Amino acid sequence: MTKKIILALFIFFRIALFSQEIKKTFTINGNVEGDYSGMIYLRSSALENINDSCLVVDKKFKFNGKLGDAAKISLTLKPTSTVAFFYLENSIVDLTIATYVFKNGNEDIIDIEIRKISGSKTNDLMTSIDEYQKKIEKSELSKEEKNNKIYKKYFETVIGNPDYPVLDLVLKKAPKNQFLSAEQITDLMLVAPIKKKVEIEKVKDTLKINNKTVLSKKLKIGKKLENFSLPNQNGKSISIEDFRGKVVLINFWASWYKPSIKNNVELKDIYSKYKNNNFEIVSISIDTYRNN
Repeated sequence: MTKKIILALFIFFRIALFSQEIKKTFTINGNVEGDYSGMIYLRSSALENINDSCLVVDKKFKFNGKLGDAAKISLTLKPTSTVAFFYLENSIVDLTIATYVFKNGNEDIIDIEIRKISGSKTNDLMTSIDEYQKKIEKSELSKEEKNNKIYKKYFETVIGNPDYPVLDLVLKKAPKNQFLSAEQITDLMLVAPIKKKVEIEKVKDTLKINNKTVLSKKLKIGKKLENFSLPNQNGKSISIEDFRGKVVLINFWASWYKPSIKNNVELKDIYSKYKNNNFEIVSISIDTYRNN
C-alpha cells in the first residue's frame, strides 16, 4: 500500500513538473488562407532573441520555442512581403493568416494579414487597448478627454492583469502610437505589480529612448540630458556619461529609413571638420533586428 502511495505521488510530481515545463514554452499552430506554400519567418526584437523559420506545407505551419516573457512578434514571407505583428506568450496559439500578391512597380509583394488568433491572453489585452485607443482618437472628444479615457483604459488593464507584462509592452510601443504623457507613464509604473517594476527598471534607460513622450520631456533647450546607456555594435554598454565635458550630437537613425543613409554621410563630414574641437557624435539605431 505504501509503495502504491509513493508511486502515485511520484507520478503526480512528474505530471506537475511537466505541466510547469509546458507553460515555459510556446507552440504556434498556423493555417494559411491563400496559395502561399513557401517559407514563413518568425522574429522578435533582439531582447527576446527569437529568429525562426519553417515551410508552409498543405497550408499549415508550426513553431515551437521558449519566451522569457510575452513579446511582440513579427511574421514575414519569402521573397518579399509585408509584416504582420502579434503578441506571443508561452502558450498554445492557433493562428490563421491570409495572403495575396500585389504589384509594387515591377516587383511582386505578398501581403500577409492575421485573420484569427487565439490562445494568447497578452495579444487579447494589447489588441483591446489598441482598438479602444483608435476608437477614442477618432471621436469628437477634446484632446484632454481623449487622453483621460485612454489613460483609464491603460490603468485598468495594467492593474487588472498583474500576471501579464502589459505595461512593459505599452512602453515599447512605437512613438507614433504613444498617447500618454510622461506623468501618466510614471503613474502607471507606480501601480504596476512589484515583479513587473523590477523588469521595467532593467530596461528603463531603453524606454527613455523608445518612448517619445518621456524623451521629449527630458530633451528641452537648456535642460541637462539625463544619463542613459545602450549596447554598441559589439555588445559593449556605452553610457552618455562617457562623453561628459564634450559637445555631443545625438543622432537617431534606422537602416530602413533612406534619409538616414544620406544624413550619415553628412555627419561624417561634420565630424571630420570638428573632431579636434572636443566634438563627438553618438548614433543610436532604432532598428528592431541586429542584422538590419
